[in-house]
Amino acid sequence: MPEFQVEMHWRCSTCRVDNLGRYKVCQNCGKPKGDEAYYRSGTATPTLADAVTDPALLKQATAGEDWACSYCGSQQRRDSGECAECGAEQGQAERPAPLEPPVIPPNGRQPLSKGKRIGIGCGALFLLMFLGCCWAFRTRQVEAQVVERSWNHTVSVERYKIVDEEGFSKPSDALNPSAQGQRVHHVDKVQDGTRRESYSESVACGETCSKSPVRCTSNKNGFESCSSGDERCSTKYCSETRYRDVAVYKDVPRYAEWYAWRAWRWAHQRDITDQGASEPPTWASDERVALEKACGAGEKERATRVPSYRIVFEENNKKKAHHEWKPPTQLEFDELPLGSRRTIEVNGLDDKMRILTKP
Repeated sequence: MPEFQVEMHWRCSTCRVDNLGRYKVCQNCGKPKGDEAYYRSGTATPTLADAVTDPALLKQATAGEDWACSYCGSQQRRDSGECAECGAEQGQAERPAPLEPPVIPPNGRQPLSKGKRIGIGCGALFLLMFLGCCWAFRTRQVEAQVVERSWNHTVSVERYKIVDEEGFSKPSDALNPSAQGQRVHHVDKVQDGTRRESYSESVACGETCSKSPVRCTSNKNGFESCSSGDERCSTKYCSETRYRDVAVYKDVPRYAEWYAWRAWRWAHQRDITDQGASEPPTWASDERVALEKACGAGEKERATRVPSYRIVFEENNKKKAHHEWKPPTQLEFDELPLGSRRTIEVNGLDDKMRILTKP
């Protein structure tokens, strides 16, 4: 990365004339340079064309920062052994650079940076959201009362009987199977020639080059050190059209024989349901279920009982929230008549509850 030195300027505070950085005395009025700041001439970024090439100036540019005489206040070159204005020796007369005291606000506290303020604000907002979620979804215990209850008793009856079935393959217990003709069993993809298609491909087609930005730092002696301006190149890619042959496929249906038959199977026949709210749960009587009363030759029936219970609790507070519970057994359902009170535990995340107290 190229490095070069560029000469700066300073403006005399007495006669307002611009002077080159190499001079420590105003070339117009003769005033020694004091605290006048160095600045870059013009607005353009320096380039290698602005670099200092004179050996004497290069030596001055890289000698180090100027020093200020503590006796007369004038600025002196680092390679000067004594003050050119009053003759004081550099080792005894060099004035240390002043330290800027930190800005202390009236309350005695250092102000936070913008980034820290944003970070603290985001952290506080996240904490509030987290605490809010924890509060909303917390597990809590409340006193509640049964305000609604219902039950449903279903007797599901299946019958073993002859049913009609069909398909491509016959089971071993099929009765009177008969062929129904050919049907589409599946579809195959079969190649049916090729077609020409175009596509784009990225290929190298040269280089893309650019110069890195120039960065300069003041030497604090009338010159500044600059670097970069080097050329960086990367491969350039272009899109080119290519052609290729691709296979074309067509759908070809494949046929197989379709059969119909009859077979003995268990199949749902009917449901007999009892339901209610406050009255004790009951099951359909044997007369209503009437197992095998209407069966034909070789047929039989079987019954399965399917119970379902529902209890609704209401919180005994201002919230009056309702929570639904489905008792797994009739015994637990019978223990919770209307108006009964229990302590329940409610999970706000999924509204699940459980009863903590027993009658």
